[in-house]
Amino acid sequence: MEDAVRRHLRHNIVVNMLEGIAFWMGVPFYSYQTVLPLFVSKLTDSPFALGFLATVGNSGWLLPQLFTARWVQRTRVKKHIIVRVGFFSERLPLVVLALIAWGLVYLSPNVALALTLVVAAWGAYGSGLIAISWQAMIAKVIPQDIRGRFFGVTSALGMAGGALAAGAVTYILNAYPFPRGFAISFTLGALFSLLSWFFISLTREPPDPDDTVPEDDASFWSEIPHILRSDRNYFYYLVARAVGALGSMGTGFLAVYAITRWKLSDGQAGVFNGISMAAQLVAYLVLGLLADRRGHKVVLEIGAVASAVGFLIAGVTPVPHLIYVSFAGLGLMQASYIVSGMMIVPEFAPPDRLALYFGLASTLPGLVAVATPMLGATLASAVGYPSVFAISGLASLASWGVLFARVQDPRQRLT
Repeated sequence: MEDAVRRHLRHNIVVNMLEGIAFWMGVPFYSYQTVLPLFVSKLTDSPFALGFLATVGNSGWLLPQLFTARWVQRTRVKKHIIVRVGFFSERLPLVVLALIAWGLVYLSPNVALALTLVVAAWGAYGSGLIAISWQAMIAKVIPQDIRGRFFGVTSALGMAGGALAAGAVTYILNAYPFPRGFAISFTLGALFSLLSWFFISLTREPPDPDDTVPEDDASFWSEIPHILRSDRNYFYYLVARAVGALGSMGTGFLAVYAITRWKLSDGQAGVFNGISMAAQLVAYLVLGLLADRRGHKVVLEIGAVASAVGFLIAGVTPVPHLIYVSFAGLGLMQASYIVSGMMIVPEFAPPDRLALYFGLASTLPGLVAVATPMLGATLASAVGYPSVFAISGLASLASWGVLFARVQDPRQRLT
């Protein structure tokens, strides 16, 4: 299999870079952090609707992964899941979202709200359904010694395109009245998502050499407590990820809070996207290189500190422009996760248990991420959004503490 990986490496780098660029260019048009919450806030003033949206946005990618791990582990070509299942689970919901904004908002805003939340959950959990397949495929076709740079360069180029897309979102939402501006934005997001699906379908993935799935489901699930007991380094990594998931509690409220508090225009959501993506662009170039040279742990520590600073500033700043620092911090945190949060896992995992390790590293934090946004909505209703941001900042700081004090870089342990 290694010969096949090296033979198709250049092709796979190109098509997966194009996939990543198209994906990131699409995100600003339907962002779960900015555009979708703003769209929902036009249909209702309930913080619980925003809390639900943040719940699915935070947990959708994470929560399903453990439950798909055995399925992925027994599938010799992971791309088949990504392409065949992913079209319906991840790409199609964006088309439906655009149709809601084009027509249903005019007919019944309440029905439009309900369907928007359903479709948001469909798309978010649909991405989680194929997440391990994508991670396992990338871990297979992109060698470890260049993964950091691959993710860094791909995501940096994607952020450059995404910054242009964020500018387009700002223009569209300012130029067209509600809901037409959102309809145009969602349509463009769906088109870029379909383009990314096309590029990923071109990946040349060699099949796994053999089937390493346990004989039955009972033996597969029984491995989990053994892993948690025996691999303490990985266990503390999971603890850091779970605490970090609590730190994401305020993510879905930040844009709406800023626009409402300082009476900004809807187009400001595009500016927030642009700030976040500009920070990510720079971070990807630096963090990708850092990950290859120094390991993924230090990258994750930087992300946790950036998240803490961003949320703590949001909780206390009386100055509107300082909120840009918050979005920059969140952008840096997201970059650290894309570069290292996923690709550190193969360095913990035995090759024949990679899918299981990926699943644990996502689903356990996902269980926390399910609860935190609704907790945030409750706190926001009771004591206001600044308290939510303060708790998020402190949790992010605690996540850094666990990484720094209890997790040893698995790459260093192997050398």
